[in-house]
This record gives sequence, C-alpha cells and structure tokens, in this order.
Amino acid sequence: MLNPRSKMLRAFWILANIVLLVSATLNGDEQAELEEYQKFTNESLLWAPYRSNCYFGMRPRYVRESPLMMGIMWFNSLSQDGLHSLRHFATPQDKLQKYGWEVYDPRIGGKEIFIDEKNNLNLTVYFVKSKNGENWSVRVHGRPLDPKQPSTASVVVYFSQNGGEIDGMSSLAMIDRDGPNNLRFLGYSKELGEYDLTVRDNFGQYFNNPAYESMEVAPGSDCSKTSHLSLQIPDNEVWKARDVFQSLVSDSIRDILEKEETKQRPADLIPSVLTIRNLYNFNPGNFHYVQKTFDLSKEEGFEFDVTYNKLETTQSISTKEQITELITWTLNEISARFDKHFSFEEGHDLIESVDAKRKFTLETLSNLLGGIGYFYGKQLVDRETEFDESQFADIKLLNAKEEGPFELFTSVPSRGFFPRGFYWDEGFHLLQIMEYDFDLAFEILASWFEMIEDDSGWIAREIILGNEARSKVPEEFQVQNPNIANPPTLLLAFSEMLSRAIEKIGDFGSATNDQVMFTGKANSFMTNNLEANPDLLAEYAKKIYPKLLKHYNWFKESQAGLIDEYATILEDEGIWDKIHKNEVYKWVGRTFTHCLPSGMDDYPRAQPPDVAELNVDALAWVGVMTRSMRQIAHVLELTEDEAKYAEIEQNVVENLDLLHWSEENDCYCDISIDPEDDEIREFVCHEGYISLLPFALKLIPRNSPKLEKIVALMSDPEKLFSEYGLLSLSRQDEYFGKDENYWRGPIWMNINYLCLDAMRYYYPEVTFDMAGEASNAKKLYQSLKTNLSNNIYKVWKEQGYCYENYSPIDGHGTGAEHFTGWTALVVNILGRF
Repeated sequence: MLNPRSKMLRAFWILANIVLLVSATLNGDEQAELEEYQKFTNESLLWAPYRSNCYFGMRPRYVRESPLMMGIMWFNSLSQDGLHSLRHFATPQDKLQKYGWEVYDPRIGGKEIFIDEKNNLNLTVYFVKSKNGENWSVRVHGRPLDPKQPSTASVVVYFSQNGGEIDGMSSLAMIDRDGPNNLRFLGYSKELGEYDLTVRDNFGQYFNNPAYESMEVAPGSDCSKTSHLSLQIPDNEVWKARDVFQSLVSDSIRDILEKEETKQRPADLIPSVLTIRNLYNFNPGNFHYVQKTFDLSKEEGFEFDVTYNKLETTQSISTKEQITELITWTLNEISARFDKHFSFEEGHDLIESVDAKRKFTLETLSNLLGGIGYFYGKQLVDRETEFDESQFADIKLLNAKEEGPFELFTSVPSRGFFPRGFYWDEGFHLLQIMEYDFDLAFEILASWFEMIEDDSGWIAREIILGNEARSKVPEEFQVQNPNIANPPTLLLAFSEMLSRAIEKIGDFGSATNDQVMFTGKANSFMTNNLEANPDLLAEYAKKIYPKLLKHYNWFKESQAGLIDEYATILEDEGIWDKIHKNEVYKWVGRTFTHCLPSGMDDYPRAQPPDVAELNVDALAWVGVMTRSMRQIAHVLELTEDEAKYAEIEQNVVENLDLLHWSEENDCYCDISIDPEDDEIREFVCHEGYISLLPFALKLIPRNSPKLEKIVALMSDPEKLFSEYGLLSLSRQDEYFGKDENYWRGPIWMNINYLCLDAMRYYYPEVTFDMAGEASNAKKLYQSLKTNLSNNIYKVWKEQGYCYENYSPIDGHGTGAEHFTGWTALVVNILGRF
C-alpha cells in the first residue's frame, strides 16, 4: 500500500479558483478566514449518502477517479422467494410502508428509517461524521415488526474501491477477522489516501438452530456467522450490486440442489442456502460483500457499525461509544440548526400542535436534503435530429451519442421516481435549501452553472450522468437535445440569492471590513457566510457572468417566437408600433398534446397548434432571466449592461400586457392566429397556472389594476381556489381532469408557493394581523396558506409521504410518492411565511 501525503485536491472543488480571485484583494486575517471557510465547505460536504437512488448508498463528493462506493441491501432469507424482496434501489414497486430521513443534514449526518412489512423489518440507519468531516460511521439497527412472525433480516453491506489495483494488488482488502463476525479492511484511494474500514457487531442473534451440528449447507454457506466475498467488478458496474448478488446466490442454490437432489432441507436451513459464498473461487478484488443474517424472533433485534477512518487523521472514530455520542450530538445539532432557521406558532389550521408542525417540516426538509447526490459520468445527447416546427409531431431522438464525463452536485425531485438532476425543479429546491443552508444552496447552484456549455450556452433539461443514473430513466427520456429548453428556475434562485445579500448589506459596494469576514469555522456550522459576504459573491458573479450571458442568449434565441405573422392584425388593433418585436417567445418542441419544454407537460395550448403561437409563460421566464442578469450586472458595476437588461425587462413587462392580456377573460393567455380567420389574434385562454405566472414571478407592476383581477381569479372557488390549494386548471375549463390529467387540475406546490410569495411582495400587509376588515388579498393569502399546508400535512400523516401533486377533488396524494423536491417548500410556508 502506498502512503502519500494527505491532500484535499482542491482542483475538484468548484469554488477553488474563486478563492484565488478573492484572496488577492483581502488582508491577512481576511484571507485566513476565507481559507478556513473553503476548508470547512470541502470537508463538511466530502462524505454523505450521495447515491440518491439507493435506500442507502455512500460515495464522496468530487472524487472522480477513485471513490469508495458503499451500499446497504436487505431481505428475509427465511422465505424461499426472499431474493425477490431484496431491497437496494429506492422504488415504489417495493411497497415499503415508509422510508426516508427523519433528521438529516449532509454536512453532519442523520437518521433514516425503513418500515418494510414484506420483510417484517423496522430498520434504522444512522450516519455520522467526525467533526472535521474526514471520517464517518454508519450504524445499522433493526428489529422485527412482529417477533411472532418467523423471519430473518439478512443485511448485505457492499464496498467497492474504484480506481483499479495498486501495484498489482487489491486497493481494498480484508486484513483481519476478529471472531466470526467483525471484519477489518485496509483500502487506498488515489485521491483520498489510505483508510481503515471496519464492520463490527454491537448486539444481535444470528439465525441458528442448536439442534444442528452446523448450519453450513455447503462450504461457505453458513447463516450463523458473517459471510464475506471479495471479487472484481468493473467500476461502471458497481451499481449492479443487487443483480450480481442475486445471480451469485442463485448459482449457489442450483449447485447445492444438484449435489443434494434427494435430501430434503428443513425450512430453517433456507437462510444458509441464501447466503453468498465463493462458488467460483474468485481471486480477491476491490469489491466486497458482507452478509449478516439475524434472527428476528427477539424484540431487541440487532445492531452493527460500519466505520471509515483515514489512516492519517486527528479525529478517528474508534469505539461504539464514540459512535453513540456522535449520533446524539448529530441529532441535537440538526435540531438546533433547524430551530434557528424556522419557527412555528399555533394557528388556525388542522395541524394539531407546534410540535406536530415541527416534526413534519423537519422530516420533509431532511428528505429534500437527503436527496442531494453527486453524479459523475457521461450523458446522451442528440445534436443531429432536426425539428420540424410546423408538424408538431412527437420528436424521436435517435441519434444519441455519449458526451462527457461531467459531474453534478444536485438535489433530486424524488429518490424513488426521479433520482437525477432536473433543471426545472432545481431552482425550486434551492429556494427551500437556501433558507436552511445558504452556502449549500450556492454549492449546488454553482455545480449546475458549470454544466452550461461554453460555446452554445445550452444546459440539458435533465442531467443523467452515467449508467447508474441512466438505469432509473425510461428510454424515451434518456437523450437530451440542445433545442429543448425548460423554465430557467436556476436564475430565479440566483436572483433570490443576490437580492438576499443586497438586502442584508445594502449594496455590495458598501460593505464594511467586518462584513466581509468569514465565520465558517469547522466546528461552528455557520452556513450563511456567502449571504453576508459581498466579495465572494461578487467574484463568483464575475466568474460565471460570461457563461450566464451565453445561457441567457441561448434561451432567448432558441425559444424566439414569430411576430411578423401578427403585423397586419396588430396594426389593425393599433398596437403594432408599441410591441417590442424582439421579446416574443414560444416553447420549441411542443406536440399536439404536450409541451414538455414548458415544464407543464399537458397543460392545454392552442388547438390546432400553429407556428405563430406565442406562449405567455415562455415570455415570463425570459423576464425572470433578465431580472437576474440585471442584478448581476449591477453587482459587477456593468452600467451599460445593467441599463440594457433593465430595458429588456421593461419590454417584457409591456409585452405581457400588450400581447397576452385578454380584457375579455381578465387574465394572461397564450396567443395564436385564429385557424378560421387569419386576420384575428386568438387568445388561447385556459385559466390556470399559465395565467398566473406573470403575477407569480412578480412581473406585474405594483400599481397595475390587473393585480386585483388575478387575486379574484385565484380566489374563485368555481375556478382555481380549493380547500387543498390552487388548481392547475380551472374547473370550468373543457380540459379539466381530461386525458393524462397531469397539469389539468392537480394541485402543485411549486406554483402555489410562487403565488403565496408574490402576494407577500405585492401585498405586504397579508402577513400581519390587522384590526378591521381584511382585504381580498389578505383573505386569499391566509386561506391558501392554511389549505395548502393542511392538506399536505394530512396526506403525510395518513400515507407517510409528500406527493408530486394533489387531487383537486379530495386532496389525496397523486403522482410520484416520496416527492420531497419542490413539495418540500411547505417548510418555508409553515416556518418562514
């Protein structure tokens, strides 16, 4: 084993070059603080369960070539078909009664639970780290749901030290076995150095029948002690750990049965039959299975610890007592941090107590944070298929080629359904994450911005990197295309970040020396350093500005609409000269029934579609992008650019009213050419989320009379208002509840959240209790906030999960379960609004 000097390879950290930029402008004390901040960020976010698709899967962040990969699987080996219930990837097909984080922070650890009735198991996994983030331990604690039900918990932990052999020897090898059940490994990573890995029992009874002389049914197949198998698996196949395990055990079963054809095996030897062994005499490799089979007839269950320690470390985790102390400290620390950022009061809602609100919101936020993953690999891109925008046929991307590798640090909408990065979703995720950990949100945002192509400015609407991520995506969605956009919510989040910092400091140019000092000490867990530090944000804005400019231009150019077709019509209406011809947009890639690029897939659009269609939401999102670019230009003191963006933003606002406001319908609408009379501008008005977006994105002037009309639309119980939240489409619309019914009525948190936030912006009084009669906006705000949070809480309490969307009929959860992506914004609503 090599023993190199321990290094944190800062080349892998997105903000490393920013540190160099800022360092040149700071004095000695400030530079020391900055370096301390960067060190804290790198160390505290190095290790976590960053394999979002696994029930529990570990890997380090920004370690590309030689990461240590780890995962946990389990099944009931007393059942003959137990292998079919082997849990590994989070999936709704497993029908677990509940899974997810009760308490979690990627910087320090947490507690995850699994209620698995099929396997009669209540499993709890604790993840903790040393205070400097170098070392970690995973405690696996299980007990039966019903001790009277004959069953076992066969828990399989696997490790893979990727990166190949070192000098012809395995880079992860078992070096010691303390009795039959405690194992010690020594490993080496080119990027992380040497480490020690141990698996040690705390308590638990292995499955055993004293009536038998031995539980071994074949050499190595003995469930009464820990089984270990080492072999070589290619780095890009580690994600197939479940398949390989099932295959090896199935081969072992066949081998046993062939040799013992006439011998009837008692049922209580089945666990040994289902124990992995080295049937094929594999040479030791960098991949290891460790299988422990516990008897679940005892109420107390079992417990064991998996611990990683760097060999050169000052904060090793050595004993189970240390792990217990770290668990206690971790849970208390997260609780204290949560209480610092969110507060709850008794209210006029159905959530029975402040404690109930706190438990619900802490768990919901923990699951959003628990979905944060690090992805590394190649993505599939089709740059050859040309779009025929006049046909509106389904687009088949059949010319895919792998590009990369790339890397992305991101949260995910749902670990079970959507364990990958979604451009449309991520901005909403960040609006929640920044309230808890501003610096973490910034790290994620910076990683996404790194994905912007240097030449074109394009960024894929879904980032699917590597085989593991791709395995969870239907084939028709795996390939990305540079013509297809998505709502630029990342700019929405960045705009909010800049606004927050500007508001706190007054202006980036007016910060005092005290304000630029960092507080990111490794033991303080201060996570809003960037929010209060103008220099680092300014330098980051300077660094990223060229990329964002290309991205901004790509979006505007790729989604540009056709205005000349309306020339005669708008001249007749007397507004042609008032229209800003360069600020009209449509979504490229829509079909007759779907507009996937808009994010609101089946929301009704013009029928039949026409090449001249202009989409109000595409224009509104350009307004958001422009606002963010204006703020960046202001920060960088780019006076001419700031003025240019201010003008474009104003042009967008004016076009929204001139082109898309329907006086007849009192709302914003898509427009098209009337299919029966090409001299008429047709307002395609489907009252719902599209109608609300200019309001939700704060693009309507504060003094506009249209505000009250939007409030009236949102308040109308015959249209959008419900006791569960705002409906995505009016009850009175002909398409309400029809066909796929995805965005045709169901209640979505992301748009509800934007509308609530916009009401706070336009009507500041809505958040205060005032004597006298409440305004319509205040009534709407209070009732919408209450109805939305009540229903999400009610469904969570009854079904155990947050959902992708909610029924407009009775409020039950619909779409993907365990959807703590943007649905987690309920935490802000209850704890911040």
